[in-house]
Amino acid sequence: VPTDADDAMFVGAGVGSTARFDDGSVLAWDGVTTPHVTGADAALTFTLRDAKGAPLAVEPYLGMAAHAVVVRDDGGVYVHLHPAGTASPAAAQALAAWTPEAVSHLWIGDAVERAQRAMPAMPGTMPGVFSFPYAFPKAGRYRVWVQFRHGHVIRTGAFDVQVR
Repeated sequence: VPTDADDAMFVGAGVGSTARFDDGSVLAWDGVTTPHVTGADAALTFTLRDAKGAPLAVEPYLGMAAHAVVVRDDGGVYVHLHPAGTASPAAAQALAAWTPEAVSHLWIGDAVERAQRAMPAMPGTMPGVFSFPYAFPKAGRYRVWVQFRHGHVIRTGAFDVQVR
């Protein structure tokens, strides 16, 4: 039983492919059956559906459709991910100082445009399908937490994966 009202609180074990919530909704890891190997696309794509299997929309949560955290069981890897990609705070600050014209010829310009499209004006809803670009850096056991907002409630699903 949660003892903290913090929305980051999670009680329970990780699952392999689907996390079920008290409202009947299910968050499925679409790429969980893919063999996970270091350095390859981790296939961190998730779909939210209602109890009957119909797709659900999510509400913006901290400006995005969802957030994820990936942790290796020994604590040697920890990363917070966003669907549009994740940059270090220093990189984000440096990029914010550049104009679109200055970065239009660089690959990062495309990433900025994708990030802007992924964050529509609030309030509103976003599709309940989201992918997090990521490649596991080391072999081992990992837990992936995915957090989103639906029905004005922040929900967290936990998924376990073995990476070779």
